[in-house]
Amino acid sequence: MGLLDFVKKMATGASDEDNRKNKARMREIFNSLVPDGDDYKLIYCHMEVSHNAVLVEVNVHSNYIVGYKTGEVAVVSVNADLTEHGEAEFFNKENGSSIKASWTGYCIAENGKASYQFEPITYEPGIKREAKYSVAVTQSTEEVSAFRRFFKAGL
Repeated sequence: MGLLDFVKKMATGASDEDNRKNKARMREIFNSLVPDGDDYKLIYCHMEVSHNAVLVEVNVHSNYIVGYKTGEVAVVSVNADLTEHGEAEFFNKENGSSIKASWTGYCIAENGKASYQFEPITYEPGIKREAKYSVAVTQSTEEVSAFRRFFKAGL
């Protein structure tokens, strides 16, 4: 990694190489779990939930590959290194699902079996403490805006 890539990784959480490799890996994981996976637009989402215990605060980090296309959303949970993943969960009208975007920027997909809340992000600065819990990937403001518009419109 050259000096420019090192600076980019510190500023955005992902070098150009990280970004390329991780986006390709996200597509590979998604396509292995979802029929016609290339029909979906993909975006990386993250969620951090804090739980206050008596003496300590516990933060739980979750990472998701979210694919969306007209009428359907597919969510795959992954670890920050993209080495482990869960099964795809589908949200569409046929299975009684709904999607929405909150005014705070979170997106929600839910049905009678599952509920997810996540935040699409443009980047996670590499110097930020939580960056090690996130996938090293950058996404454009337009990619994130299009995703939020999709969730605001609903299924």
